[in-house]
Amino acid sequence: MSLTFLLLILNALQTAQAAFIPVSRSSSSSLSNSSEITLSQLDAIINSTTCPLKGSESLDECRTAAQALPFVNKGFSDYNITSVGEKAALLSLMSFESGGFQFNINHFPGNPGQGTRNLMEFPAGPTSYASLSSLPNTLSNQTKNAIRAVVLGDGLSFASAMWFYTQSGATQIGQPGQGCTQIAGLVQGLQAQTEAGWEHYITDCVGTTVTDERREDYLRTLTILNGNT
Repeated sequence: MSLTFLLLILNALQTAQAAFIPVSRSSSSSLSNSSEITLSQLDAIINSTTCPLKGSESLDECRTAAQALPFVNKGFSDYNITSVGEKAALLSLMSFESGGFQFNINHFPGNPGQGTRNLMEFPAGPTSYASLSSLPNTLSNQTKNAIRAVVLGDGLSFASAMWFYTQSGATQIGQPGQGCTQIAGLVQGLQAQTEAGWEHYITDCVGTTVTDERREDYLRTLTILNGNT
């Protein structure tokens, strides 16, 4: 193991802690604000995941709703995400990407460096998460996975979607970005609980394709958080 590799991982560990300090965010709407997510709500959202999963190769990654709940609520609190619409969008993404909190890293197909509960891709995820602004152009898969490991603890991993939404995109270490909140109309669309607002979030913030399965998960999560189940 090279000295360069060790220094890179040490830098990742130190800067991840600095990058994860939440910055005050004012709510742009007082409508449809929610209280903390309840255990029954989270359990319904992740379809009552139980751990360990029989035959799973990733037993140590799996978390039940009871295990995840305090970290989920702390993430929303730390990043001042209070509206039902925003919470539904982020929670449905996390549940969809992690198979109901079964997984913490990408197993299918196993992309190096991709992980946390919303499966951020490398380098847009862990490197940005850790505020690493001067990585070499080419990193080995071993190095990518080692950097990812820095942010896989429950405290960081379950807050990764909240962080990415509000503070990603930093241009220098110690100075958080504005995440997706700077995208015109995105916050307002989510807070209004519109499908168009959610589609805007998926395509322009998450950077992926809207699918029927993703839409179904979002609408179901929205229904649960609105207490209509």
